[in-house]
Amino acid sequence: MRAIDAPAEWANPPAWRERLYDGLTLLLLMWPATGGMWLLGSTRVWGYAPGLVFTLCGSMLVFLRPVFLRGTPRWRLPAGGWAWVAVTAVVVLNMRWAAVPLPARWEALKWIALLAAGWSWTQMAGAPGRWRWLLFILLLSVTLESLYALIQEVNGSTQVLWAPRPSQYGDRASGTYLCPNHFANVLAMLFPLATVLVFLPSAGLPLRLMALYFLAVSTPALYWSLSRSGWGGMLGGLLVTGLLLAWRRSRAWFGILLLVLPLLMAFSGWVAWKTLPGVQMRVQQVLDLKAGAAGVRIPMWRDMPEMIRAHPLAGYGGGSFVWTYPPYQKHIDQHLTWDYLHNEYLQMQVEYGAVGFGLLMIALAWSGLGTMAAVMKTRGRASAALLAAAAGGLAASLIQALFDFNFHIFPNPHVLLWTGGVAWGVWFMEEGGAEPSTGWHRRVRPAAAVAGAVACGWAAWQALTGGISYAWNLKAEMARARMEWEAAESWYAKAITWDDWNWQPHLGWGHLKAAQATWYRHPDLELEQAGKERLAQEAAGHFQQALARNSCDMAAVFGLARARNALGDSEAALELLRRAAAYQHKHVFYREQVGIQLVRMKRDREALEVFRKNLADGVGRDVSRLNIRLLERRLAKEAVPASAAP
Repeated sequence: MRAIDAPAEWANPPAWRERLYDGLTLLLLMWPATGGMWLLGSTRVWGYAPGLVFTLCGSMLVFLRPVFLRGTPRWRLPAGGWAWVAVTAVVVLNMRWAAVPLPARWEALKWIALLAAGWSWTQMAGAPGRWRWLLFILLLSVTLESLYALIQEVNGSTQVLWAPRPSQYGDRASGTYLCPNHFANVLAMLFPLATVLVFLPSAGLPLRLMALYFLAVSTPALYWSLSRSGWGGMLGGLLVTGLLLAWRRSRAWFGILLLVLPLLMAFSGWVAWKTLPGVQMRVQQVLDLKAGAAGVRIPMWRDMPEMIRAHPLAGYGGGSFVWTYPPYQKHIDQHLTWDYLHNEYLQMQVEYGAVGFGLLMIALAWSGLGTMAAVMKTRGRASAALLAAAAGGLAASLIQALFDFNFHIFPNPHVLLWTGGVAWGVWFMEEGGAEPSTGWHRRVRPAAAVAGAVACGWAAWQALTGGISYAWNLKAEMARARMEWEAAESWYAKAITWDDWNWQPHLGWGHLKAAQATWYRHPDLELEQAGKERLAQEAAGHFQQALARNSCDMAAVFGLARARNALGDSEAALELLRRAAAYQHKHVFYREQVGIQLVRMKRDREALEVFRKNLADGVGRDVSRLNIRLLERRLAKEAVPASAAP
């Protein structure tokens, strides 16, 4: 195998300041993938906000490197890089018309961070020999994940770190993730990489042994995750990697593998079906379309055509699905509590419309074809193997994305970018990535460096302030639950100060004021009534502020109705409750609250019809049944004197 030649700027060992600078940069870039996995998969703001800050700060240092350090190699973009810039631009612009601005902003920050991280890994992986220990660290980190998963399985643990394991996943291995499917996605992405490293002499003995150990530990962990999409993604990723390397070697080898590999995988699947009870169970659940997650996924997907037709071009905005889906919900009989569609392609179409989805497809095709071309024309076997493995990892994720929302799990796309960035960095190094001494690149780069650093710094500040606001609001919610109302109000105010887009502090503050209005007491009845009205007005003001920031949150609508009732405006309260019930027409609570409000207003016949319709629509429970019996009895008693009259 040909040795990898270093560019001229990298020929000498770096100075101490370069080592320090690059070490800090790489530590920041590594955190989202390594540390993020140990935060339950970083599915919530408390988990991914620090990762966003670290990623963006690391990328800012990459942008500023040519400003502070001479000899920085020429900037290069992987295949499809400009297409991904266009996708990210659409996501950012989408914030202007998003149905709910705050989650749209978080999604925009995630896309900016992913774009910056992918580019940064490409630039930082090009130093001679660096790719080996970067991949070693990644495989070691995920191997520890797998070992933890095996311990879970052997001990029958019901805990995931400090959190209880969600009951719907049973005893499936999940590592430090709450969801075993997301854990399986990380393993599936790295199987092609580990496989090629085992057979790559230039990887060096330590890395090859690490890859072999990863395969030995992660194979049973992947099986015990019982993730069908993870299994399929792993097989698809290995198939793509094998076919790419076969095509590079010869067309004959490609033809042989194209025939043999699918047959081999089919045979392996048959053996697994016959010998492994977990495979039998999970496949049987696929056949029963009403069982497990299939009973939710397929009905949700059936609702999507109508939802997409309502906003076909621009979509509803990033992160808006959970808020905008309820009016279109028809094929699921229960109230929806899922944040995602369990299909990343449909999710993209719904939230970003045909424009965003179309650009995404262009970016994927551009990246895929560009990677294939790079594998074929590269002069080095190492870069070819790494690019093929990265393509296999992407294929594994794209397959799983048909049935899951793995790209929304913060550490997972960062693992993919880590492998892809390293592969492209090695490719650029082998193909010659030294900075030219003259030309537009040298003249433009200082300005581009400052602009990129400013953009990353702004995005990092947005993530930081949003995360602080989230933390203060969480602290306020816990104080409110303990009825420490003064402390809660102080923390709600801090949360709003840090992020005015955040409607949740206003929502919680409104509930607090509504509770105070309910329980307010004073020896003077007039002063008591005045105090209750004042508190109810304050509650109404906070609920209105919450709705101004998220008009789709029916909890705020219900809270405002509660405040209107306290102020004696029962008609306004009734209209608000009808609004909530119409928007979330599958939500039993809001449907029943309309009937309860009509009872409160002594409009018994209307209330009776509401409760009867709840049961007829399958959206009713004991509250509706009890009220029907009471109202029928009351109306019957009222009818007796009328019938006895002469």
